[in-house]
Amino acid sequence: MNNKHKTILLSLLFLIIYSCGNNSDIKRNFKNQENTRKPEKEFISQTINILLDSLEAFDMSTLPRLEKFKDIKIEPFTIGLLDTVTKEYNEKFKLHQTDIIKFKSNYAIKLVKVNNYDSNILFIKFSNLTLGNNNASIVVKKNIGVAMLKEQFYFIKRNNIWVLEKKKFLGMG
Repeated sequence: MNNKHKTILLSLLFLIIYSCGNNSDIKRNFKNQENTRKPEKEFISQTINILLDSLEAFDMSTLPRLEKFKDIKIEPFTIGLLDTVTKEYNEKFKLHQTDIIKFKSNYAIKLVKVNNYDSNILFIKFSNLTLGNNNASIVVKKNIGVAMLKEQFYFIKRNNIWVLEKKKFLGMG
């Protein structure tokens, strides 16, 4: 091999090694960003399964039907979580799929921008989020078609974990 080929190979080897080093820096930066998540997003992530409780109450596919309606198939609904959360003083922030990754349910969930009143999607909206050092509250509105349920959840923080203190019923329709 002549010197020209050796120079090209060494240059390529250097670029490969250098690019591998940058990937570890990128991974390290990503982990640091995860550790420094915004408190409101961490709150949603930790409490998502509590906030999205009693979903079965909206599921018409599980209700018994009269004999003459047995042939009509009712599909289970999908959860459409509105991606914009309103905080106190009308501040807003957007949810991303990584914020709801801890949600566990038999129902599919997706983030949506607007409630288009689809009859097979349970739309859920988080609003009036108030977040203190050791306490928080949030209003959760769930609606599908003409059925609606509105509740306020109160949490306290114990050992860096948000624990449900009480749930207040605000209305239904």
